[in-house]
Amino acid sequence: MIRIDLEGNPGPKESSMRNLNSRHCRIAATSRIQRALCVAVLLFPLAVQAAEPPPGPTAVRLKVDPTSARNSIADSFIGLGYETSAVAREKFFSAENTHLVQLYRTLSPNGLVRIGGIIGDHTRFEPAGVPAAHDMNGTTVINKAVLADLGGFLRATGWTALWTLNLGAGSKEEAVQEALAVRSALGDRLHSFEIGNEVDLLKRFDSYASYHTTYLDYKAAIRAAIPDAVFSGPDSAIKKEWTVAFAKTESKDMKLLLHHYYRGGAKSPQATIQTLLGPHPEWDSTLRTLEETCKAEHIAFRINEVNSFSGGGKPDVSDTFASALWCLDFMFRVAAHGGDGVNMETDVNQLGFVSHYSPIYRDSDGQLTARPEYYGMLAFALAGKGKLLDVAASPTSIDMSAYATKRDDGPIWVTVINKDLTQTADIELAMPQGYSTAECYRLIAPSAQSKTDVTLAGTQVGVAGDWNPGQAEAVAVSENTATFSLRAASAALVRLR
Repeated sequence: MIRIDLEGNPGPKESSMRNLNSRHCRIAATSRIQRALCVAVLLFPLAVQAAEPPPGPTAVRLKVDPTSARNSIADSFIGLGYETSAVAREKFFSAENTHLVQLYRTLSPNGLVRIGGIIGDHTRFEPAGVPAAHDMNGTTVINKAVLADLGGFLRATGWTALWTLNLGAGSKEEAVQEALAVRSALGDRLHSFEIGNEVDLLKRFDSYASYHTTYLDYKAAIRAAIPDAVFSGPDSAIKKEWTVAFAKTESKDMKLLLHHYYRGGAKSPQATIQTLLGPHPEWDSTLRTLEETCKAEHIAFRINEVNSFSGGGKPDVSDTFASALWCLDFMFRVAAHGGDGVNMETDVNQLGFVSHYSPIYRDSDGQLTARPEYYGMLAFALAGKGKLLDVAASPTSIDMSAYATKRDDGPIWVTVINKDLTQTADIELAMPQGYSTAECYRLIAPSAQSKTDVTLAGTQVGVAGDWNPGQAEAVAVSENTATFSLRAASAALVRLR
């Protein structure tokens, strides 16, 4: 078996690992630096598409260390993200929108929604104005009524909100008035403010120093009006050096360190299912930087805007079952690096249309649908609780990831994600001492390209937004080993007792 060290690279027992032919697999870092190991994630190169017939099943051995528990996954880890223009749609964020309320509660009883995006920097608060939703070429207007509805929606769901104040096109005085209105409407449902969206891309700033000076000016003005205002930031899109600098200068006066992620742009020819499910070393490096920075500054980070491909997503990629597998893997990967959570971007985007990647899709008639990516989030909601554990695996050519969590009440959940598009894996899972039974819930669809017929634990999300798992599949256990098959482009959530 291959042991994964604290940074996901060969550890002190490197020579013995070579004996297992570990050069044929690539392990990516998924843990805190020394003494803060969360989980080992197995990242193997995307298998080359084979000619017919498809290759036979490949055996993969897994072993979980139940004594390796480190940090816990935050209760509010699961999150969604919206452009502020969604708030301007009357009665959308409202306790009366029971379908949306239920879709939220199905995911989590206490998640975090982020309001902002590019439209956050093109929004004006008018107390008695007429609410109006516009794309980035116009100015979105919000008023007291829609903010009050948002407050009611949050109380109905149990969620809190991270609110983006206008830094790109408004004035400091306007930001103060907006902050006062948001605070009044949301009350204890307000998580924190962020000042500006993707500040590293705003043209008004030519350096981090120029941005930070303005940030301090805005923060002081808001604090003068709201003495106990809480802030998160900086909300960087690309430049992780800005995020690191913000952590170092603001760590004593911030809630969360914020950074964004997209796999690429929707118009790129590389915006494919293979790219989405494949490795992304640059992002792995960014996660390590965020983890190390937060450990040094004693703070936590959150990926507060994320989805597959920016610009609304790529049709036939971002709206397929592949996005569910990617989403589940991404969420565990962030958790493995000690992240506080993620906010999956959804609904209307800065260009004015509902994004293809939306986990909760709203059609032209206002009807809501749980898209494939929602099922990836739902799978994390089922298995992503408790403390993360170490996982070890035998070498394989299959592109797959494995994670494990342990809850206080005893069960261990092992999540195995087969991102390979052609190869089936025969999993041999060593049972930890004290555990004797195993049962499995599967995340499946007809294919990675499927847009419908996605199921988790044998069932689909109901028309009212509810979901209940079907009967678990019994997993055979013999000689302290649980064995099950995991077909290409699918995931299994295995509960050990």
